[in-house]
Amino acid sequence: MSVTPRTITAAQLTAAAATYYTAPANTKSIVKKLTFTNNDASAHTFTVYLVPSGGTASAANILIKDQAIAAGECAECYQAAGQVLQVGGTIQALADAASPVTLPGAIAEVV
Repeated sequence: MSVTPRTITAAQLTAAAATYYTAPANTKSIVKKLTFTNNDASAHTFTVYLVPSGGTASAANILIKDQAIAAGECAECYQAAGQVLQVGGTIQALADAASPVTLPGAIAEVV
């Protein structure tokens, strides 16, 4: 068994659920850290989904919903730490407005 650390490259959230990480073939992925940064002068909210392979973002797989983040602040999504994604599982997220909130993160891929 080998463990490879991976970075979720910082990306701006959209106003609709979008995929920011997909667990690769023959791999289990352990979420180490998700951090959200509000680059706007106004407060915003974000929602995070852990979606199984072949699924879609829905109420059944919400990890955190409408988490508030103040203007210019960062917020850790502690609920994500330690969560395991099976092959094809995804991390999806959205914000209440497109662009002002970014998401970088860290994953450990286990083969």
